[in-house]
Order: sequence, then C-alpha cells, then structure tokens
Amino acid sequence: MDKIYQILQPDMFTSELLGRVYHEYQRAYDRNYVLNRSVIEQKLRSDNFPSDLIMAELFECINNTETSANVVAHAMVVESDYKAHKANEIISMRKFTPSKLKAEIGAVIEALEALVVNRRSKSKTLAEIARENKSKYFKEKKKEDRILIGFDKLDNLLGGLTRGDMIVLAARPAVGKSALSTQIARNLSKQGLRIGIYNLEMNDDQIYERFLVNESSLSLNRVRNANYFLGDEEERFNNANEEIEKLENIIVTSDGYKKVSEIMHESKNMDFDVIIIDYLQLLEPEGTYKGNRTSEVGEISRKIKQLAKTLNIPVIALSQLNRASEGRENKEPTMSELREAGNIEQDASVIILMWNLDENDRSRKGCKIEKNRQGECGKIVMKFNGDTMRFEETSEDVKEASEWKSVNCDNPFS
Repeated sequence: MDKIYQILQPDMFTSELLGRVYHEYQRAYDRNYVLNRSVIEQKLRSDNFPSDLIMAELFECINNTETSANVVAHAMVVESDYKAHKANEIISMRKFTPSKLKAEIGAVIEALEALVVNRRSKSKTLAEIARENKSKYFKEKKKEDRILIGFDKLDNLLGGLTRGDMIVLAARPAVGKSALSTQIARNLSKQGLRIGIYNLEMNDDQIYERFLVNESSLSLNRVRNANYFLGDEEERFNNANEEIEKLENIIVTSDGYKKVSEIMHESKNMDFDVIIIDYLQLLEPEGTYKGNRTSEVGEISRKIKQLAKTLNIPVIALSQLNRASEGRENKEPTMSELREAGNIEQDASVIILMWNLDENDRSRKGCKIEKNRQGECGKIVMKFNGDTMRFEETSEDVKEASEWKSVNCDNPFS
C-alpha cells in the first residue's frame, strides 16, 4: 500500500466490487490494522455483493497473482486505462463552437491538466451545474436524499443537513449539547448512515454510558453506581447492549489531543456520512499563535469548514458559549457569544444554540436555530431527562417567541 497509495484510487477500477475491496485496504492502511479475506467479506457483504461472489472474486485475484513485486507497474496500468477513458470522456462531452472556441478549449485543457496530476477539476460553467442539478427539484424527495437529525421540528426548519456544511451546536457547560449530539448520532445511525464521532472530552467508558442510558432508559446514576440489577433492569441493560453492539456504523475516536488535519487524514477513506466533533475549543491548532486564542480558534474553524467541503459531508462541531447570556433575565444566548469566536460565525452554515429556560428546572431547554443559510430560523422547547440523557421536542413556545418570526437569517430585511 505504501508504494501505490498515491497512484491508485477506488474509482479507477472498472469492477465496483474490486474498487470496494481496494477501498477497504486504504482504510486499513490509514488506521493501521490488518485485513484478511474473512474481514473483507464481512465488511462488503450485502444484497449487491453476496458472500459467494466476494469470495470467488478474491480467490481469482489471489490465484492470478504470481508475485507482488510488480504491484506498482500493475497500479500504473490501471491508472493509465482510467485516465485514457476519462480523457476521451472529457473531450467527447464538449461541443466546440467558433464563437466560444477559446473558452471551450481552455476548459478542456484545465480538465485534462487536473486529470494528469490526479486532482478533481473544480471549474464548471453555471450551465453545467444547472444541467447536473435541475432534475432534483420540484419532485418528491427520496428519504435517503435527506440527512435528517431525527427531531421533526428541527428537521423542518433545517430541511435536513447539507453536505459540505459546518453545523455548530453551542451551549454553556452542562446544558446538554453532548447528550443531544449522542442522540443525533443514534438517530442518524438508524437511517443506515455512517457516523464518525471525535470526542475530545470523554473517554470510551463515558461515551458508552451515554449511548447505554439513551438506549435503555436506565438512570445514568444507576449504571455508574449500582452493584445489582433491580426489577427489569437486567433485561433493559442486555437489550440495550444488543442494539449497541449492532452499531458498526458509528465509529468513535476518543482522544484529548487532535488536530483537524489529523481528522482529515483519518476520515478521508472512512466513507462517513456525518462527522461530529465534541468539542471545537479542545481541538489543537495547526500553528503557533503566541497566546492569540481568538486567532487559534479562527484557524480551527476554517479547517473544520475545509474538512466538510473536502469530504462533502456535514460536520457537526460542538462549541462552548461565554458567560454573557448569564447576565440576562431570560438567559437566552446569541451567536456573538460563541467562546473565543474567531471565524465561527462566518464559517458555520448553521448555528444552533441551547440554554436552560429556567435555572430551577433544568429539564426544559430552549433550542434555537440562529443562523441557517439554506433554511429557516426558529425556536423550540425541548424536554430533557438528565437521568437517561434523552431529549424530546415539546409543543411549548419559548418565552416571547410570539414576537420572534421565522426569517431567512442571511437577509436582515426579511
């Protein structure tokens, strides 16, 4: 893999199955674990790829490979075939006209140069973008086309998560943002999505406890401190673990020291549909800023946005808020209170803020979408069970919400 990693990519294979097999080797190389035929079969087995087909293909590859000494030469043959096919495709898709000849030749040259150096051409005419996307609109959207977080009112405002977006979920400490992100991860996993969780605050045991109490409705205090099961606790505990052990599509990294560039490297071949980072202020900067924490956080924010754009997936980044809202009577925060804000307000496509509606009753949380580039803003009330770490939307109105209308947040005059 170290010899061909930069040469060969999965989409260069004419066989989808063999491209998927190679992709599994890329993942194993990135994360430093060993693959064998049984593991590959287990990871790829599906309706499209039954076990007997996978094993037959693997045996044929093994039997037809006399030595690995020529692996680089073989990889370059596959690469050349792929590039020849793509080059013919680039040229054949263009219809040259005298009036636009210079621009059309320039676009072809740019695309071919990108192909030569193994990068994707980013330039497209607006007409090309329109032709690629027009069929997606004014039709019943398929469920799998939308990434829903599993809370109806929030999903209606958000319209689902958009690929390439940075979503910030912010609150003061102990309000419940980590618990909400855990429930969102579980909701996303039920849709068959692949979730990457980078938790810089908790260890594996604590993350497991969050999922366990959320799944079983057992009290977190009971899980941590009880020596014996009572009533139906054992059945609920076992059933919850049975469900959690099926969650092969949630991949957790608990590391107190992590840079966004490391997350990028670890994630590029993981096929994540969503990444959750808990939380932004604990990420390490790439450079040294000599005590300028605002610049540090600004750089981290830009890198997270770049991560979302490069992988073309939503990245949910949890964030702390400063103390400014605590001086208000209603405790309601604004996005200007994002702690060590840097460029977070500008980089985020969506900003969701949470707070305690009543300091004497922490079971009721205000939740508002304060920024939403592609949808509406709005406020809702959520009920939170601290024992089981579960949120539930309610029909209540946030105080004074009748004076606050859903608006397009990027238009101050709407």
